This record gives sequence, structure tokens and C-alpha cells, in this order.
Amino acid sequence: MPVIVKAQGIVLNTTLFRETSLFATIFTKQHGKVRILAKGCRRPKSKMCGALERFNIIEIIFYKRESKDTYTISDATIIDDLPRIRTRPRAVNGALVLCEFFLRTLPNEDPDYRSYTILEGFLNQLADADDDHVKTLTFNCLLRALASSGIRPHLETCVRCNHAVGYDNATVDFSVSGGGIVCAHDHDSTVVPLHARTVQDLRAVYDKNDALLSEDTIADLERLIPDYLAYHLNGLRLNSLKQLR
Repeated sequence: MPVIVKAQGIVLNTTLFRETSLFATIFTKQHGKVRILAKGCRRPKSKMCGALERFNIIEIIFYKRESKDTYTISDATIIDDLPRIRTRPRAVNGALVLCEFFLRTLPNEDPDYRSYTILEGFLNQLADADDDHVKTLTFNCLLRALASSGIRPHLETCVRCNHAVGYDNATVDFSVSGGGIVCAHDHDSTVVPLHARTVQDLRAVYDKNDALLSEDTIADLERLIPDYLAYHLNGLRLNSLKQLR
């Protein structure tokens, strides 16, 4: 017998199904990531028409069956459709990066309040941010999402020998495979040099959450993050990250 479930969530992705319906993946606050089928929602007179747009923060009611991994939705109402994001291409791309990250990394139906709070807060900040700050805000949030996923970079000491790593030089070595900074004795084939300021900025992100990122830090992250994600998350490559401007 189906259980009627009511939840708040963020629409991560949608896929058209037949002429009038669609599948949607929704990151709910209460139940984690769920996949739902919205029958007839694309009809002009549907009460759900427009509610299941990507990035929308919505309230949904769906029927949950233990024997299925896709549930039928009966109602969806918009809490916030974030119009300030939808009218700005840069903001749209920033939102796509984080939605794609959580879409492809979250397990199904595993509540994760910390990740939900990160994504909801990011979308609200993005709606208010100037276009010039979109990239900084997106990388800031993506770094925190890495920590939420259990792959926060190790930035305090050498990730291999735990010895102190000095910041006297202009650059600090970071091992992609090791997942953190390394001293001169623990190099490997995946080491990349980062500006010393980059490591300081990353530590500030994890200490304060809203730290500003320098241009050098952004440039370093554009080189580092794709390989870091691929190595630690089973070859994950975010298509939307390539388009971030």
C-alpha cells in the first residue's frame, strides 16, 4: 500500500516523458534525493505546470511504494522560483554546477540535511549576487560540497607524513591522489603546484564558509577541481563546470 509523503525539495533535473509528462529528480530536505514521475504536468491547465522547473524550491506530495524507485507525484507548489537566477546566463550556469554535482553524487533516498542546506543557501546567495561574483560563489559552495561528500582536501599538514608544510615559497604542492598538500619528500605523479594564497583561501572557506577567493585561487581551482573530482568520485566530470564563466 502506498504511503503519502509531503516534502520540501529542490529540483535538480528533469527529463521529458511522452508528450505531457516528465521525470524529475528532487533533492528533498526530509528524504534525500528522490525520482518522481509527474503525469500530465506539461499540459497547460495542469496545476503543477511550471512548478517542476530546475532550481525551483518546491513542496511536493507523492506516493511512496517500497517496491519502486520512482514515485508518482500528486501535487507540487512553488516556494521560490528564483527569478533572479533564470534571467542571467552566468547565474544559471553556476546553479547548474551545484545541481549537477548533487544529482550525480548523492545516493537515492538518503537524507542529507547538511548538503541540502548548502545547496539551498547557495541558490539564495546566487540570486542576489552580481554576475562578477558568480564564479567565486560557485567554487566556494563546491568546496563545501566536497566536504559534505567526505572528500574535503587536507590542507593543514603533509597528507602523507603529517609534517608541517611551509608557506615561505610562492607555491605549495598539492597531491590530487593524496587529497591534500604534500612536503618535498612525498611527491607523486599527481602533484600540482598551487599558489600559497590558494591554500590560505581554501582553509578560510572551511573556517568561515563565505571567504572571498582571489583570482589566482580561482585559476588554480579551475585546473585542480576537475581532476580532483574525477580521482575521488569514480571518474566524475561535471559538464556544467566547463561552461562556468
